Amino acid sequence: MTRSQRSSIVILAALGGLLPILVYWIEHGGLGAPTFAGARGMSAAEQFAQVAAGLVVKPAYMFISLVLILALLRQKERGLAALRWGMIAFLLGEIFCAVNFIAYQHESLVSEYIHSYGMALAFGFFTYALLEMLDARVLHINRGHCSINGLCQTCKRVTPLACAARRVAILIVMLTISASFLPLTVSTSPESYATDLFGVPYAYARFDFYQWYEARLLPVLALILCACALMILLRPTGDPLPQSAKILFSAGLGALGFSLFRVILGALFAGELVWFEFWEELSELMFTGAFAFLLWQFRGALNLNFAAG
Repeated sequence: MTRSQRSSIVILAALGGLLPILVYWIEHGGLGAPTFAGARGMSAAEQFAQVAAGLVVKPAYMFISLVLILALLRQKERGLAALRWGMIAFLLGEIFCAVNFIAYQHESLVSEYIHSYGMALAFGFFTYALLEMLDARVLHINRGHCSINGLCQTCKRVTPLACAARRVAILIVMLTISASFLPLTVSTSPESYATDLFGVPYAYARFDFYQWYEARLLPVLALILCACALMILLRPTGDPLPQSAKILFSAGLGALGFSLFRVILGALFAGELVWFEFWEELSELMFTGAFAFLLWQFRGALNLNFAAG
C-alpha cells in the first residue's frame, strides 16, 4: 500500500468519526447533557467484579494488544497489516475509555464515543484481516488455484457470477444486510446512575447519544456498505472475491458486529450496568487473547517474531 493510500484511509477514518457527532448535533442541538438519574447501591460481588474488570482485565488486554501491535509492526502482508491497524484502533479506543473514567468520571460523551468508534473500526479491520488471510493462505480463491474447487463439478472462474465462491459471498452479504435491521428495531433505553465502589464515588452511564450511535447509525452504515459490496459482487467482471467488495463488506460487518455486541449486552444488563461493563471487558480480554494465541501458534508460518516485537 502506497503512502497516499495509507493517508487516504486515515483521512476517511477521521471524517467517518466526525460524521456521527455532526449528524446527532444537528438533529438534537448537541450531544446531550451527561446527567445521572440517581444513586444506587452495589453488592460486594458487584464491587469486586468492577474492580477486577477495571484493574485486572482491562490492563491485561491493553498490554496484549500493545504486544501484538509491536509484533506486527513490520508486516507488509495485507491481512497482517489490517490486523495491526485493528489493534491500534482498539488500543486507542480503550485508552479513551480509561481517560473518560479517570479524568471525567464517565461524564465525557466525546471520550466514550471515541472509545466506541475505535471498537467499530477495530471490528472492521479484524474482519478484513480474517478474510484476507483466509483467502491468501487457505482458500486461494483469487489466486487461480482455489482449494475448494473439488466441491464444484466444473470451475467457472472465467465467469465470476457463475463462480460458487462468488455466489456464497453474495449470500453472506445478503444475510448480513438482513441482520442489519435487527438493531434498528430495538428500543433504546438510556440508563445512568451514581454509586459507591468501596467508598470511592463511581458512575455508570448508557446515554442516549451512545445508544443512537450503536443501535441506529451503525446498522444504517452497515446496510449502506454491504449494499455497495453486493452491487460490486453482482457485476459480471473482476476476481471471484473483489478487493473492493471485501473492504466494503468488512467495514459493514464491523459496524454491525459492534452494534450487535453493545445491543445484546445492553438488553441483557439494562438495569445492572456493572455487569454490562464486566462482560464487555472480559469479552475483550478473550478476544485479544484468542488473537494472541493464534498468532503465536502460527508465528512461524506468518513470519512473526514476538521477541523482536
